[in-house]
Amino acid sequence: MELPFNIIDILRTIEAEPGFLVAFAAFHPFAIMVLAIPLWIFRKMGVYKPAEELGMFGFSVVVIFMLGWLLGFVSQILMMFMGIPGLKMLMIYLSMYLCITAFVIVNAYGMKKWYERDQLKKKPVT
Repeated sequence: MELPFNIIDILRTIEAEPGFLVAFAAFHPFAIMVLAIPLWIFRKMGVYKPAEELGMFGFSVVVIFMLGWLLGFVSQILMMFMGIPGLKMLMIYLSMYLCITAFVIVNAYGMKKWYERDQLKKKPVT
């Protein structure tokens, strides 16, 4: 059984033109926002009722994507201008996401508690 796409060709493209990896690092959170459009439509139709607050899992996913987007885009563009080969950039990018995910899993409760405390400071007193 084989994969439905040719992973070797994708790796060769990344090696030949690392700009594709930089573009992916820059725009992948926006692709997820595009995927949220059907949820918005379902919510308007009354089919989907989202929770009022993000749970621990949702908070962790948002933190992983935001940290990965900020650190990933900056690091990838710097590595491209430094002339690092595309496959090394890909391995660094994947390991960076793995480290961010491990960090968020270990520290999710503390980060959520810190975030909620910070949000309470911003609420106006009535």
